[in-house]
Amino acid sequence: MVFFADFHTLMTQPYLLITPSVPVWKADNNDLVFDRKFYDGMLLYRQKWPGILGCVMSLSPAPPPEFGLVAVKPAELPFTLTTLERGEAISARHLHGASIVLAAGDADNQLHVSRLCRDTGIKCVYIIEYIKETRYQIVALTTSNPIIRWRRMFYVGSKEKKRVSAFKLSDGLQCNGAPAFNEYAFAPNRLLYFDTRVYAAQIIDDEALKQRVAGLSENRPLRLAFSGRLIRMKGADHLPRLALKLQQLGTPFHLTIYGAGDLEAEMREAIAAHGLESLVSMPGAVDFYARLLPELKQSVDLFVCPHRQSDPSCTYLETLSCGLPIAGYGNRAFTGLLAMADVGWSAEMDDVDALAGLISHLHAQRTELQEKSLNSAAFARLHDFEATFQRRIDHLLATVNGVAVHQV
Repeated sequence: MVFFADFHTLMTQPYLLITPSVPVWKADNNDLVFDRKFYDGMLLYRQKWPGILGCVMSLSPAPPPEFGLVAVKPAELPFTLTTLERGEAISARHLHGASIVLAAGDADNQLHVSRLCRDTGIKCVYIIEYIKETRYQIVALTTSNPIIRWRRMFYVGSKEKKRVSAFKLSDGLQCNGAPAFNEYAFAPNRLLYFDTRVYAAQIIDDEALKQRVAGLSENRPLRLAFSGRLIRMKGADHLPRLALKLQQLGTPFHLTIYGAGDLEAEMREAIAAHGLESLVSMPGAVDFYARLLPELKQSVDLFVCPHRQSDPSCTYLETLSCGLPIAGYGNRAFTGLLAMADVGWSAEMDDVDALAGLISHLHAQRTELQEKSLNSAAFARLHDFEATFQRRIDHLLATVNGVAVHQV
């Protein structure tokens, strides 16, 4: 089914067609229900793209999530929308008229899109975040049955071969994070960007950063924080162990763990079992803009990021926008970031003792924290949401016009 946006003209070129991995839902009153973050992104595309904007999305038969959604009447859509029924694949007719297709490179069911585009003379750019290593890490961390794990590993390997072929046929890649940018170096016309939800006006200002960093000279307990889903891939299960080790090292600290997830009850039990309630607090999931960002800017000295996989989490840039350096595991996403900017410290993967030792060292070396806090804010200012989005739009426009940009 096709829903047409209310444009003054549908003949304006170029025509950008986006094929996201996220689905759309249809409400009982026929409203279309979108993921809020995706829809907000589409509104920004509408503002920035100088022509027609459209989407091809799967229509989900499942109930929508309970939060993070927006309902829109079809007649009020600011873009054209083609919905796919369950199991329906994107075909050449869905792409008809497009100047360029922005496809989801992480979606296994879109790896044929670049071939369709090549056959029909349409430009194709993929967005890619995960590398093969990250997919293997996710399988290893989420699958306990060895037979099922082997099958899933085999599936990852077979799909990766198709992904490589798809990227070779594409006209460009937009790579979220250093791992993908480096992994797919063979692909034409790559753009490196860092995902973030923080606008330029929301980045910590110089005066607020100066005041917070000055407080480090008071030798008070280090104020540590983690935010994200409380799942094993994010290393959330290591946080109680980290707190216990810091206590054993005699390092004064307080750790605030923001977020919710499968491990929340287990983590609370571990904190209570070791008598860490006065040193660790878990306020749960909080509003990103209204509470999380203000508290990270004002009340935290160091962000702890024990991510156990190499995905390009938006946590990194969003943390840096608060002028917070990061101490984390040296996965490929974090080490790739550190290669570009002096904004933190890495420890060996899964080595809680090493991470605790690093934090203990920083307690005694406050000047390192001060310097990298300033570096963090400076790097974030180069990669705010607006600037990042504009670079991505410019990359697409250049690709439409046959210009390879190879941007970083």
